[in-house]
Amino acid sequence: MAVSLIAMTSAGTVLQIAVLAYLGHLGGQALYLRSVYLPFGFLTLAVAEGLTVTVQVATAELHRRNRTAEAGGPLLVLGALGLGGFLVLALSTWLVATPLAALLHVPATSRGEVRAFTVAMLIAAGMAMVATLASAALRGLGRVRLSAALAVAETLLICVSMLGAQALWSVGALSVPIGFVAGSLPIAVLGWTAVVRAGVSLRWPAALAGVLHQLRWIALPVAGSFLVLAFSSFGYLCLLRDASADEVAGFGLGQTIQTFLIVPAIAIGSAAAIASTLYGDANRRRSRTGALRTVVSLALPAYLLISTAVVLLRAPLVEALTRSAEVGSVAVDYLGTVGPSLALLGVTLAVLTFLEQTGNASGAFVLNATFFAAVLAMGAALATPLHPHSLTLLIAFANVVGCACVLSCAVAIVRRMGRNTP
Repeated sequence: MAVSLIAMTSAGTVLQIAVLAYLGHLGGQALYLRSVYLPFGFLTLAVAEGLTVTVQVATAELHRRNRTAEAGGPLLVLGALGLGGFLVLALSTWLVATPLAALLHVPATSRGEVRAFTVAMLIAAGMAMVATLASAALRGLGRVRLSAALAVAETLLICVSMLGAQALWSVGALSVPIGFVAGSLPIAVLGWTAVVRAGVSLRWPAALAGVLHQLRWIALPVAGSFLVLAFSSFGYLCLLRDASADEVAGFGLGQTIQTFLIVPAIAIGSAAAIASTLYGDANRRRSRTGALRTVVSLALPAYLLISTAVVLLRAPLVEALTRSAEVGSVAVDYLGTVGPSLALLGVTLAVLTFLEQTGNASGAFVLNATFFAAVLAMGAALATPLHPHSLTLLIAFANVVGCACVLSCAVAIVRRMGRNTP
């Protein structure tokens, strides 16, 4: 099961890197479109992760109670919410595209492309949710290998469809949403067919109270951290509103690479949370305190290696993802400046993940939101226009201060949890 989950997660990561490299080799303008879309991308992740985890948990719980057929109710409701929500968001974005572009100081020559790419990506995200939720239901039913196989197949289909759309129609960056739709639809058909064959009955539930309860207590906390990332990413774009398109694209490329690098931190925090919950001793306070120490002792050396590698290999890494010298120089500067602080950022994110998955999601959310709010507030207080290098320095400084604050707060939270738990 663990190997299958790793394969599934790796397929998603490979897809994101492939899309990033593809856009990078299309040119700086394609990367600029993705940089402007980045806040919407985090919003997409927030909705997708929230609904996915809810479907998986609901299906697993019903399957455990031998009520597998009833899992179709939550799956249909959440599928409708996902698809319908993204279509409404795409329509809303189309309607407010002009004032939004003015707020972000998007060049007039790029506004049409930005609107088309953003709306097309949101529609594609909604279509992809159909396959994603079927895969989540399969994991809830214990069909992890099948879910992983579908994820790998979807990655391959999307990449092939993306390249095919560009070869046939030369649509540039729009080949990405076309690829997502063309690659995810066949997987959606296979996934939903497998769900039905597993004994799930696709019937609308008689009452929605149970599904709404799961949305409140499962989806919202999971989506919270991604929403913070979405708002912070939008805030960064506002702070860089006077920067050139190449500077914004380079800053966005650096941040995207950093996003891939935080996956080990989340894995470390999650593993420690599971171990603490399943194998902790009778003294829950001592168990969680020990697990917190384990998180730090695992994350710190791992991220010392990662941060060193990023600093030393930043130039060839960026060159592999973009052929634009102007965009690349900003991304290299970002990684060189933020790279040393990644050692502490990794510890911070691992600790936050541990807190989130050991019954203190609200505390982790508050710490996360406070961190990004402080960065944006300091950036807004600086003299404008804000250069990407200045914002990069601010982020690196915040990573250092944020780690110290999160660690001290985490210790206090764990001790409080120990006092309140028998």
